[in-house]
Amino acid sequence: MKVITSHTNADFDSFACCVGLKKLKPDFEIVLCGIPVQNLKEYLRFYGDTFSFLTESDLKKLNEPIDELIIVDTNGLDRVGDEIKSRLSNDVKITIIDHHPEIWPASEGMASGERVEKIFRQVGAATTIVVNMLKENGIKITSEEATLLAIGIYEDTGSLLFSSTTIEDVECVLYLLRNGASISVVAEYVRFDLTIDQKHILSDMLQNVTVYDVDDYQITISHAESDKFIGGLAAIVSKFWYTHSVETLIAVVRMGKKTFITARTKSLDIDLAGLMGEFGGGGHKQAASATISAAPVEEVIHKVLQLLPKYVFKGIKARDIMSAPVRTVFANETIEDANRIMEVTGHGGLPVIEENKLIGIVTKKSVDKAMNHGLGKRPVKSIMSSKLTTATLDTPVSVLKKMMIDHDIGRIPILDENNMLAGIVTRSDVIKATNSEVHQTHLSGSTVVPTFTNLSKLISERLPNRVVNLLRLLGLYGFDFNISVYVVGGFVRDLLLGIPNYDLDIVVEGNGIEFAKHVGRQLNATVVPYDKFFTASVVFKDGFKIDVATARTEYYEQPGKLPQVDISTIRKDLHRRDFTINAMAIKLNPSEYGTLYDFFNCQKDLKDGIIRVLYNLSFIEDPTRMIRAIRFEQRYDFKMEPSTLELLKKNLEENYLERVSGARIRQEIEKILVEENSLKAIRRMAELGMIRHIFPKTYYTNTMEEKIKTMFRHLPRLQERFEDLNDFYAISTILLEYYDLPTLEELRARYGYPKKFIESLKYAETIIPVVKSLIESQFSFSDVYKVLGKSNPYVYVHLSSYLDDNGMAYLLKYIDTVQNTRLNTISGKMLVEKYNIKAGPVLNSILEQVFSLKLDNPNLDEEEAVKNIINSLNVLSGENHSSHGE
Repeated sequence: MKVITSHTNADFDSFACCVGLKKLKPDFEIVLCGIPVQNLKEYLRFYGDTFSFLTESDLKKLNEPIDELIIVDTNGLDRVGDEIKSRLSNDVKITIIDHHPEIWPASEGMASGERVEKIFRQVGAATTIVVNMLKENGIKITSEEATLLAIGIYEDTGSLLFSSTTIEDVECVLYLLRNGASISVVAEYVRFDLTIDQKHILSDMLQNVTVYDVDDYQITISHAESDKFIGGLAAIVSKFWYTHSVETLIAVVRMGKKTFITARTKSLDIDLAGLMGEFGGGGHKQAASATISAAPVEEVIHKVLQLLPKYVFKGIKARDIMSAPVRTVFANETIEDANRIMEVTGHGGLPVIEENKLIGIVTKKSVDKAMNHGLGKRPVKSIMSSKLTTATLDTPVSVLKKMMIDHDIGRIPILDENNMLAGIVTRSDVIKATNSEVHQTHLSGSTVVPTFTNLSKLISERLPNRVVNLLRLLGLYGFDFNISVYVVGGFVRDLLLGIPNYDLDIVVEGNGIEFAKHVGRQLNATVVPYDKFFTASVVFKDGFKIDVATARTEYYEQPGKLPQVDISTIRKDLHRRDFTINAMAIKLNPSEYGTLYDFFNCQKDLKDGIIRVLYNLSFIEDPTRMIRAIRFEQRYDFKMEPSTLELLKKNLEENYLERVSGARIRQEIEKILVEENSLKAIRRMAELGMIRHIFPKTYYTNTMEEKIKTMFRHLPRLQERFEDLNDFYAISTILLEYYDLPTLEELRARYGYPKKFIESLKYAETIIPVVKSLIESQFSFSDVYKVLGKSNPYVYVHLSSYLDDNGMAYLLKYIDTVQNTRLNTISGKMLVEKYNIKAGPVLNSILEQVFSLKLDNPNLDEEEAVKNIINSLNVLSGENHSSHGE
């Protein structure tokens, strides 16, 4: 077993080191000994699930020896937990990483047989050493990891103010901020000390505290007075704010002849800079201050309370970040059923419903225990927790966070105004919302009022009679089966836009496969079922096809993987789709024929030209939707709405696209390449940095774009001559130009390029400059042939990106001439028999030279040309050779 640990009672510096080192050495386990210090303990209560670590109790259960040990933030085994010491093997390898000069190199407790490596650097925090290692090894970190590492450095350097702070510490903090470290989270957990005078002011402030309710936000106002000026009021206020975990703090302190106002808030909804501007001050939205001439403290507080509502804005609420619809379990379902749902969806807990009311919640931990005791057949109700902590749609994120901490829970059901379950918010949702500085508009659309509009007239006006009649028949078959039938997705979108699209995707609230079989029997069509996905295709004799699916909800076991499917309703089926513009359905049953079902304000987004995901995890669950968003954006000249764009950028930066199989990414790019505005889509992918996540060493430049544009202009003429030309391979000749072979081999494995394509790519790179010059100077075809030969079609594609229209015309003439030229009177067999030339390089060279000459002269005397070449090569000797052919 390989272990990373630190001194007992870990602090932020030591824990951050452990997390950073595990990024470098993923096969190691972090083990924390003893009880973490208080602020780290508080941090782990909320963020602990983000990081993987073991306790000494966990280590005892494993019963494995430790063969390799890394110790951080201490110089030996003295301060390491006893359980770890007892597990060390005889030949254990120990690495020590520390920054404390006053105790180095003491290392009592080391046995003589132990192999010990020491890494010491005199910096302000051990975390700085680890961050430098991450930088040197090019290890990418998440914003949560960057924040933790930043806390480690800030705390051990006294927020970079201790004399032990070095330039390395400062540079590492800068690096972490650039990688997404949240200063507000750092500030929440860093501890520091005050001077005696500052403590007196803090004591007075603590004795003069009043909490006010301003537009449902709790505002804490504190005041103090001193006859003399005492510096560091910002530090005093921060100490109060961090220690007592208040959401918003405004301190009014009179010192001498001036009154100081200092304010801090964790809320994104309160503009303190604006508030302080009313007093002639300023600052940032979440931290600001003002100084005014001596004024009574009570008068200042009164004015603050009068002005404050003007600077309170409604920000991120539960409705903005919750997941909806919610996967639930009925109270009388078995524990086995709940376990199956959790295994399929990956959920750690499920709300329990009885008679359409939320009555409890069941966790994976409880289900696992019950299953281990053979209680799988019992109802879920028997093990659920009925002590519910719920919130409303308008509960602020800050309140949700406090509820989770106070009640030590990881998920909160969200109820609507009718006390019905509307969604659920998890700890991860809150962390993402807290770290985000972007106010997200609704994504899930769960609070939008559904609309139902009859489109039967539009259907008759815009669709061919065959399609209209088929839709009516499908509705009648649904009536026969007593199930609801809908046409959904892109068909509905394009119908509303007035764009011809006859790809029919049918969804039924029932057994889709049985319904498809019934349609096949009635219409004499072939049915191809896909049992795993509850879908089927109905194929008519003329090739026309419709796809039939059971209304379903898709659950992704891991980001980027293909979904697992569960039976659902039409609303849930539509909610699983990629974007609002594709999430509408038209009902086909006779009683409601032509009724458009719009649950998520989709028509408005379609009218406004907006691409919007339906829920926050959409790009994580299926990262190819990021590519699809660009395709739809450019196809319809739409724009991604700001929140969707921010989610795309964030998920792209966190490398979710890299988790998808190369085949799926290639499939999405191939769809882009058949679009009318494919170049615009490629450019947009480059603008967003997406190209680099697909082709890691491609630097998209104006020159590259011009080459792609030129290649696209010439490609149709080449496709007339080479029918099997693949658009993806064609554009790859430019995107992968001058790649090194090892990287090309990696991409070949990922995207399925043929080996010959890679070979032709590298070959083209070597000959293009010469061939381009020959073509532009219109050298003879025989001269061009000596370099270019009968090339792979993708060499021609690659070359075309370098040629203007005249050059391309010459290349096409060359290709046509090469393809249509034949040697009529000579062959390899003839040369062997008539000239006694052995099969091999010389024979092939003669044939190639004759072919080359014939490119310039279609009426060439082939045999005479052979004689001339043989004479010039001097392959025949003496009279025997000269008389042989007479």
